[in-house]
Amino acid sequence: MDYLILVDRFNPLPNGFENNIQFTEIGGKLFEKQAGERLAILMKDAENDGLPLSIISGYRCEEYQQMLWERSISTLMWSGLSFDEAMEETAKTLALPRSSEHNTGLAVDFGCIGDDDVSDDFYRTGQSKWLSKNASRYGFILRYPRLKEHITGISFEPWHYRYVGTESAEIINKSGICLEEFLHFYSEKYI
Repeated sequence: MDYLILVDRFNPLPNGFENNIQFTEIGGKLFEKQAGERLAILMKDAENDGLPLSIISGYRCEEYQQMLWERSISTLMWSGLSFDEAMEETAKTLALPRSSEHNTGLAVDFGCIGDDDVSDDFYRTGQSKWLSKNASRYGFILRYPRLKEHITGISFEPWHYRYVGTESAEIINKSGICLEEFLHFYSEKYI
């Protein structure tokens, strides 16, 4: 598995990508095996520190991603947006199938215990602050940080973390860069 794979609207996954993923289940969700193993340790350590985390989302198959896309557009259109406006708004936080990191099994959406969906206010929680300080030790990065929207093409998502491996995560975290910048500046060493 290429833990530094860039997945977005310009770099969709090839058809059948999921057929090569070895999965493990953590918190009732599927993850790529190594990412899941590291996630399980992260979750246990957060709980031991008094900040238990909930997993809102993990691996998503293409069909489920498509359903989320269509449901979001439908909901926004129902609220009064045109189809084009609804698509534009949806694309700020949701990717088309094969363009979502969730299709790799490397992405996790976190919440607090009792949350049933992601929250824009997650960044205010102790859990989010713990993740900001500690996630890179387990190989995870905040994938869509604030003030990097112009690079990632996705709005700030304080709940969305991505497994990239410990060494890469530590560099990304300490440097304050996003994955795209890391791949640009460090590509000769890591790719």
